[in-house]
Amino acid sequence: MGLSNKQKIGTHFKKESIFLATISASNTDTKEILTSKLEDKSTEKLVASNLIDKGIISFEQYDIFYKDDKGYTRFVEEGPETFVGDNSDGKGIIRNVVPIWEYYSEGQVFECMFNNKFMAICVSDTAPLYKYNEDYNKA
Repeated sequence: MGLSNKQKIGTHFKKESIFLATISASNTDTKEILTSKLEDKSTEKLVASNLIDKGIISFEQYDIFYKDDKGYTRFVEEGPETFVGDNSDGKGIIRNVVPIWEYYSEGQVFECMFNNKFMAICVSDTAPLYKYNEDYNKA
Protein backbone atom coordinates (compact mmCIF):
# COMPACT_ATOMS: atom_id res chain seq x y z
CA MET A 1 0.00 0.00 0.00
CA GLY A 2 1.59 3.26 -1.11
CA LEU A 3 0.62 6.71 0.09
CA SER A 4 1.82 9.86 -1.66
CA ASN A 5 0.81 13.51 -2.24
CA LYS A 6 -0.02 13.94 1.44
CA GLN A 7 -1.94 17.18 2.00
CA LYS A 8 -4.21 18.90 4.49
CA ILE A 9 -7.92 17.97 4.59
CA GLY A 10 -10.06 20.41 2.61
CA THR A 11 -8.57 20.17 -0.87
CA HIS A 12 -10.60 17.20 -2.12
CA PHE A 13 -12.71 16.33 0.94
CA LYS A 14 -14.82 18.54 3.20
CA LYS A 15 -13.95 18.17 6.89
CA GLU A 16 -17.59 18.05 7.97
CA SER A 17 -18.29 15.06 5.69
CA ILE A 18 -15.76 12.64 7.22
CA PHE A 19 -17.09 10.03 9.64
CA LEU A 20 -16.24 6.84 11.46
CA ALA A 21 -18.93 4.24 10.93
CA THR A 22 -19.72 0.54 10.94
CA ILE A 23 -21.12 -1.38 8.00
CA SER A 24 -23.19 -4.48 8.75
CA ALA A 25 -23.46 -6.84 5.82
CA SER A 26 -26.76 -8.45 4.93
CA ASN A 27 -27.31 -12.11 5.82
CA THR A 28 -26.76 -13.07 2.17
CA ASP A 29 -23.40 -11.28 2.06
CA THR A 30 -22.41 -12.75 5.43
CA LYS A 31 -23.20 -16.25 4.15
CA GLU A 32 -21.11 -15.71 1.04
CA ILE A 33 -18.17 -14.35 3.03
CA LEU A 34 -18.25 -17.10 5.64
CA THR A 35 -18.87 -20.07 3.35
CA SER A 36 -16.16 -18.94 0.95
CA LYS A 37 -13.68 -19.18 3.84
CA LEU A 38 -14.79 -22.67 4.90
CA GLU A 39 -13.34 -25.76 3.32
CA ASP A 40 -15.77 -27.61 1.10
CA LYS A 41 -17.51 -29.42 3.97
CA SER A 42 -21.27 -29.47 3.59
CA THR A 43 -21.96 -29.88 7.31
CA GLU A 44 -19.85 -26.84 8.28
CA LYS A 45 -21.52 -24.71 5.62
CA LEU A 46 -24.99 -25.84 6.73
CA VAL A 47 -24.22 -25.04 10.39
CA ALA A 48 -22.73 -21.65 9.45
CA SER A 49 -25.74 -20.83 7.28
CA ASN A 50 -28.13 -21.76 10.09
CA LEU A 51 -26.22 -19.58 12.59
CA ILE A 52 -26.36 -16.63 10.20
CA ASP A 53 -30.10 -17.06 9.57
CA LYS A 54 -30.71 -16.99 13.34
CA GLY A 55 -28.64 -13.81 13.72
CA ILE A 56 -25.94 -15.46 15.83
CA ILE A 57 -23.19 -14.69 13.32
CA SER A 58 -22.98 -11.42 11.41
CA PHE A 59 -20.34 -9.60 9.41
CA GLU A 60 -19.35 -6.08 10.38
CA GLN A 61 -16.54 -3.75 9.40
CA TYR A 62 -15.66 -0.36 10.82
CA ASP A 63 -13.78 2.28 8.88
CA ILE A 64 -13.45 5.91 7.86
CA PHE A 65 -16.20 7.06 5.48
CA TYR A 66 -16.77 10.15 3.39
CA LYS A 67 -20.46 11.07 3.04
CA ASP A 68 -21.80 12.88 -0.01
CA ASP A 69 -24.93 12.72 -2.19
CA LYS A 70 -23.88 9.25 -3.49
CA GLY A 71 -23.68 7.72 -0.02
CA TYR A 72 -20.86 6.65 2.28
CA THR A 73 -17.51 6.00 0.62
CA ARG A 74 -14.58 4.20 2.17
CA PHE A 75 -11.16 3.86 0.63
CA VAL A 76 -9.75 0.36 0.22
CA GLU A 77 -6.79 -0.91 -1.81
CA GLU A 78 -9.01 -1.89 -4.74
CA GLY A 79 -10.48 1.61 -4.94
CA PRO A 80 -13.23 3.73 -3.38
CA GLU A 81 -16.24 1.69 -2.30
CA THR A 82 -19.58 3.50 -1.91
CA PHE A 83 -22.57 2.29 0.13
CA VAL A 84 -26.05 3.84 0.13
CA GLY A 85 -26.17 2.93 3.81
CA ASP A 86 -29.67 1.50 4.13
CA ASN A 87 -28.95 -1.82 2.32
CA SER A 88 -31.09 -0.78 -0.67
CA ASP A 89 -27.98 -1.49 -2.76
CA GLY A 90 -27.51 -4.88 -1.04
CA LYS A 91 -24.18 -3.79 0.44
CA GLY A 92 -25.25 -3.50 4.08
CA ILE A 93 -26.39 -0.98 6.64
CA ILE A 94 -24.21 1.89 7.87
CA ARG A 95 -24.61 2.49 11.61
CA ASN A 96 -22.83 4.10 14.56
CA VAL A 97 -21.92 7.11 12.40
CA VAL A 98 -19.86 9.70 14.31
CA PRO A 99 -17.75 12.62 13.08
CA ILE A 100 -14.11 11.57 12.77
CA TRP A 101 -13.17 14.60 14.87
CA GLU A 102 -14.59 12.93 18.00
CA TYR A 103 -11.60 10.56 17.84
CA TYR A 104 -8.96 12.34 15.74
CA SER A 105 -7.35 15.77 15.75
CA GLU A 106 -6.87 17.71 12.51
CA GLY A 107 -3.17 16.90 12.48
CA GLN A 108 -3.90 13.15 12.38
CA VAL A 109 -6.17 13.19 9.30
CA PHE A 110 -4.98 14.08 5.81
CA GLU A 111 -5.65 13.57 2.12
CA CYS A 112 -3.32 11.34 0.16
CA MET A 113 -2.92 9.56 -3.16
CA PHE A 114 -3.53 5.86 -2.53
CA ASN A 115 -1.41 3.45 -4.60
CA ASN A 116 -0.97 6.21 -7.22
CA LYS A 117 -4.60 5.59 -8.27
CA PHE A 118 -7.05 7.72 -6.29
CA MET A 119 -7.31 10.36 -3.57
CA ALA A 120 -8.27 9.02 -0.18
CA ILE A 121 -8.71 10.08 3.43
CA CYS A 122 -5.78 8.80 5.46
CA VAL A 123 -4.84 8.86 9.14
CA SER A 124 -1.48 8.84 10.85
CA ASP A 125 -2.62 6.55 13.68
CA THR A 126 -5.15 3.70 13.82
CA ALA A 127 -5.50 3.66 17.62
CA PRO A 128 -8.43 6.13 17.57
CA LEU A 129 -10.21 3.93 15.00
CA TYR A 130 -9.80 0.91 17.30
CA LYS A 131 -11.10 3.02 20.20
CA TYR A 132 -14.18 3.90 18.13
CA ASN A 133 -14.76 0.17 17.49
CA GLU A 134 -14.41 -0.58 21.19
CA ASP A 135 -16.83 2.21 22.10
CA TYR A 136 -19.52 1.39 19.53
CA ASN A 137 -19.26 -2.23 18.45
CA LYS A 138 -18.20 -4.30 21.45
CA ALA A 139 -20.96 -6.06 23.32
